[in-house]
Amino acid sequence: MPRVANKRTYLDPIHQDIVLDRDKPAERLVVDLIDAVEFQRLRRIHQLGVSYFTFQGAEGSRFTHSVGVMHVAHRLCDILASRQPQAESQRALILASALLHDVGHGPFSHVTEKILGYDHEDWSCKVISGDTQVREILDNFKEEPGLADKIVKVLKKTYTPHYVSHIVSSQLDCDRFDYLLRDSYMTGTAYGLFALKRILRSMEIDDDEDRLLVVGEKGQIAVEDYLFARYSMYAQVYYHRKNLAARAMLGKLIKRARYVLEDKDTKISFIDEPTRLWLTGEHLTVDDYLSLDDVQFFYHIKRWLKDNDPILADLSYRFLNRKIFKASRIKSTDKAEIDSIEAQARKAVASIGYDPDYYVAVESTGFRPYDYYRPEEEHPQTNIMVRTESGEVKELSQLSLAIEALVKGNYESSWLVYPQEASEKILEIKEPALTHSRV
Repeated sequence: MPRVANKRTYLDPIHQDIVLDRDKPAERLVVDLIDAVEFQRLRRIHQLGVSYFTFQGAEGSRFTHSVGVMHVAHRLCDILASRQPQAESQRALILASALLHDVGHGPFSHVTEKILGYDHEDWSCKVISGDTQVREILDNFKEEPGLADKIVKVLKKTYTPHYVSHIVSSQLDCDRFDYLLRDSYMTGTAYGLFALKRILRSMEIDDDEDRLLVVGEKGQIAVEDYLFARYSMYAQVYYHRKNLAARAMLGKLIKRARYVLEDKDTKISFIDEPTRLWLTGEHLTVDDYLSLDDVQFFYHIKRWLKDNDPILADLSYRFLNRKIFKASRIKSTDKAEIDSIEAQARKAVASIGYDPDYYVAVESTGFRPYDYYRPEEEHPQTNIMVRTESGEVKELSQLSLAIEALVKGNYESSWLVYPQEASEKILEIKEPALTHSRV
């Protein structure tokens, strides 16, 4: 990180030079937060979970992504403030919220979040509110008293003005802008590319409705490209069959570790207290949680290679050495049909000596690249609003047939996951909905 006088530069593969000037209060705050131990921990958490098994370059961290999100928010804040000066008063809050939005991620990011059923955003708020270096730095930022509480409100989407939260987390936010470009680069694909500069230049604040707008046809077209990029990244990268298989295998490994922990007749070969609490769902302090990261969990898996439990040892070996399960697509959304295929797979796997509870899984995917506001849902999405050349403001899917099709599309799919050794037995399953693949 080169430094010139009071400036610090992060050399980034996506945004090139990210320059922070300590003579500017908001940027000084960001530098101090980056140096906090809780933020440095993000260097030890993979941005893309277990995707490095599939894409050899997917070794980026939550640290680099979070700095990137802050940088994009900085650029957007510059543009908004140049047109609407009221945005300048929110700069420190916007930059700090963008930087810290992922500070609560656990080992392997979203993968274990789904397996164990915790919420990284809740932990981000706990880290920001707790007895941490991050909290101390925020409290010492005298230019904006109560900053920690404001950031928590931004992350929980209760802060006003609401557009501040939308910059950090919405369907057109700086988080998605960075991760699509970064994940596309790190995986060696071009699926996530879109015209970031054009989108940022097209955005402005709608003061009357307290929201962000995309202005003009050029901005609308750029946003449409961004949404199709998001669709492609989910279809081709995030939900790649090997990613799903690796995710399922890690889930089975964790399930077996929990079983061994709870079995009174056995004793697991190694586990530290924070990991035990995390795996069993017991209460974790913020300090306990912050001791968890990919490095620490990898160490546990390495120790479990020699565990007396043969299933835990085998799954640990497979995970560490990329002996990933196979995945075959189930071309059906009918639950009874999916259950029938899974039941037959369980019998097939059991017939060759494997416990189907740990060697068979069905992984389901389902997402919408864009969705309009559905107030009845638990987490309704914020609309992307466009102001047309005539001055009319409409929701994006009302202006674009392509985006309307994205909203109405069915993106659910299911995959049967099983070990390589069971391939021949799985081929004997004669269900039309099961796609047999030798890949």
